[in-house]
Amino acid sequence: MKVAKFLLVFILGVFILYVLEGACFRLVEKYAENRLTIAWGYSGAGTFNSILKHLPINHFKERPEDEVLDADQSSLQKAMVEGEYAAAVMSFARPMRDRYEEYVKSKLEPLSKFEIRDYGEVRGLVLPGLKKPASLEDVNNKDARRVGDDLEYSEGMLVRVLASTKPEDYENEFAELESTFGFLLENGIACLVLPVSSGEEILDRIAYLQAEHKLLSQNIFAWGDQKGAGYLLEACRESPEKFKGVYVGDPIGTPRSPNVTGLPWLTVRISPPKEGSVLNKEEEETIKNVLSWVRAGRMINSVYPSRLGGLLHLEDSPKSGQMPSFFVACLLQCSRYIERVGGKWPTPQPLPAEDSLEGITVAPDSPSMKEEKPFDLERIEKTIQKLSKEEEETVKLVDATFDCEIVKGYRQLHSNNPNLKQVSNRDLVLMLGAEFEKMGVEVIDQIKVKDPLFYRFYLSLRALEDSPLH
Repeated sequence: MKVAKFLLVFILGVFILYVLEGACFRLVEKYAENRLTIAWGYSGAGTFNSILKHLPINHFKERPEDEVLDADQSSLQKAMVEGEYAAAVMSFARPMRDRYEEYVKSKLEPLSKFEIRDYGEVRGLVLPGLKKPASLEDVNNKDARRVGDDLEYSEGMLVRVLASTKPEDYENEFAELESTFGFLLENGIACLVLPVSSGEEILDRIAYLQAEHKLLSQNIFAWGDQKGAGYLLEACRESPEKFKGVYVGDPIGTPRSPNVTGLPWLTVRISPPKEGSVLNKEEEETIKNVLSWVRAGRMINSVYPSRLGGLLHLEDSPKSGQMPSFFVACLLQCSRYIERVGGKWPTPQPLPAEDSLEGITVAPDSPSMKEEKPFDLERIEKTIQKLSKEEEETVKLVDATFDCEIVKGYRQLHSNNPNLKQVSNRDLVLMLGAEFEKMGVEVIDQIKVKDPLFYRFYLSLRALEDSPLH
C-alpha cells in the first residue's frame, strides 16, 4: 500500500512538473529562449544537446527533408508537412509573439521618440537612435572624421516592399505599420516602406543605402506580400548577398530558388487552402517554387540556419496591415544570430551543375517525375576514391553489416576497383548518402522508395556522427 501511494505521489509530482514546464515554455519569454539555448547551444557555435536531442521536444523535430515520407506526396501535402515543421521549430517564440501582438494593440504613438529622415530617393527611413563612438577603423573607412565622433547605426533595417508607387498607397501603408515599426525600432531595427514596381528597383535602392549609409543598412531584412513578394524573390534570386532575411506572404510570380548555398534566412507565409479544394496549375507551380526556396534556405552546415533558414508558415492573411508575429519572431531571431556570428555570415556560393537545386520539389504528378532518373553512381566514383585514399591508413575491412541493395549494386558496379574493397559498408553508406543529399530532395525521395533500408542506415549513421548540422 505504501509503495502504491509513493508511486502515485511520484507520478503526480512528475505530471505537475511537466505541466509547469510546458506553461513556462509557452508563457515566459526568457525561459523559452534559455531552453532553446540549452537545446541548440549559442548561435554560431551551436550543437545539439546530447541528452535533450533524444527527447520528443519541438526543438528536435525532424526537418521534412530528413523524414521518411511517402514518395507520392503532392506539393500541397509537402507544404503541409513544412507548415507543421515551422510551427514546431518556432514554438519557442510564442511568448515573444504574444508580447509583440500586445504592443501592436496597446501602444500609443509608437514612433513619437524616433526620427524619420529622407535619404536621396529613399523616403521616410525611421531610425532607432543607436549611436556608437567612431573607432580608428571607422576613420580609415571615412565613416567618421575623428576617433570618438558619434556614429549612427542600426542592428538591421526592415524594408517593407510596397508594389505600388501611388503616394496615397504609401501614406496608408506607413500609417498601418507604425506599431510594427515601433516594436522593431525598440529592438534596434531601422524601418522603411519602399514603393517599387520591379525587383530591380529594390536592388537599386538597397545598393544606394549600403553604399552611402552602410552602418544603417548592412543587415537588410525585406518583407513583401503578393506582387511585392514576387518582386522581392526576384531581387533575392538575382543578388542574395544583399539580404540577411526575406519574409514573403502569398507570393505572386514566385521564381525558382537560385542554385546557391548561403541564402538569406527565408520565411514564407501561405494562406492554407480550403478543405477539399484542388490547386490549379499556377498555384501548384507556386507551391513547388516556394518549397524549393525553403529547402535551399536550410542547406547549410550550422545548427540555427539549418533549422530556421527556410520556413513555410501556413496562416491566413492578416486582417490588419501589421507584420505577422511569426515574421517578427523570425526576423529578431535572425538578428540575434547575426550579432553572434559577426563576419562569419556565409557568402552565397554557386552549386556545381550536378548539385543543382532545380527540381528540388517537383510534384509527383509532373512529367519529369514520371521519368525516373537513374542513380548515376559512376559520377561519384571519384569522390569515393578520394575519400578512401584520405582514410587509407584507418580504413577497416569490409564487414557484413549495413548490407543493402544500393551498397551491393555499387560494389558490383565497381568490383574491379581494389581501393573499394578496403572501404566498409558503413563508410559507403555515409559517403553515398552525403552525395545523394547534394543531388537534391528529388533523388533522396527516390532513394526512400528504391532502398528504404539504405535510407534508414544513412539517417542512423548520420545521427551517430552528431549529424551534419554541427
